[in-house]
Amino acid sequence: MKKNLQRGLLAAALVVAGATSAQAQITFGPRVGLNVANVATDLPGSIEIDTKTIFAPQIGLTLNAQFGNLSVQPSLLFSQKGYKIEEDEDDYSYKATARLSYAEIPVNLVYTTGGTEGFQVFAGPYAGFGIGGKAKFEEDDNGQKSSGEDKIKFASKEGDADKTEYYRALDFGLNAGVGYKAGALQAQLGYGLGLSNLVPNDEDDKDPEYKLKNRVFHLSISYFFGE
Repeated sequence: MKKNLQRGLLAAALVVAGATSAQAQITFGPRVGLNVANVATDLPGSIEIDTKTIFAPQIGLTLNAQFGNLSVQPSLLFSQKGYKIEEDEDDYSYKATARLSYAEIPVNLVYTTGGTEGFQVFAGPYAGFGIGGKAKFEEDDNGQKSSGEDKIKFASKEGDADKTEYYRALDFGLNAGVGYKAGALQAQLGYGLGLSNLVPNDEDDKDPEYKLKNRVFHLSISYFFGE
C-alpha cells in the first residue's frame, strides 16, 4: 500500500516535470474544501443498509502547472470521508457514524476556457492512504440506551481487537468536475468515484462477501501564489 502511494507521488512529480519542460507556468498554494461523503454498498443476499451522507473537511496544497488552456494540478490533501447509518423502528433506534481520514493525492487535468482564467472542466485519478478515524454509535432498544466509540484501524484483513473497526488502507478512484478560476483564486465542484473495496479480508484471509466504496462530492477553493 505504501508502495502504491509512493508510485502516485512519483507519477505526480513526473507529470509536473513534463509540464515544466513544456515551459509551463508553475504556481502553488493552499486548498480548503468540504466533502459530502457516503459509500456505495454491494451486500450479499437480502441484506440492506441505508447509508447516509456526512459532511467532512479537506485541506492541503495544490500545484498548478499551466500551459495554454490546459493545466496539471496535483494536490496533497488531508481528506476525510465516511458515512452514517440511521434506523428507527417502533421502540428501537440505532445511529452510527464512521469517519475515515486519508492522506490523498489527486492529479487532475484541467481545461480552462479563457486560458489562465474562466470556466473549467477537470478529471483525473486519485490515491489515498488511510491514516486514522473513529466510529460512534447510539442505540435505544425499548428504553435501554447505550452508546460507544470505536477506533478505526486500516489493515488488509480483519483483526480481533475489541472496540475496533477494520477498513482497507488504500483508496483509489477517479475525480471529475467543473470549476472557475479568477486570477489567483480557483473554485471547483467535483465528484470522487471510489473504485477500491474498503472491506478487508476476514480473519482467515478470505475475500469479503460485501463491498463498500467511497462516493464523495467535494467543493474546494484554492489560492495560487504568484498569479
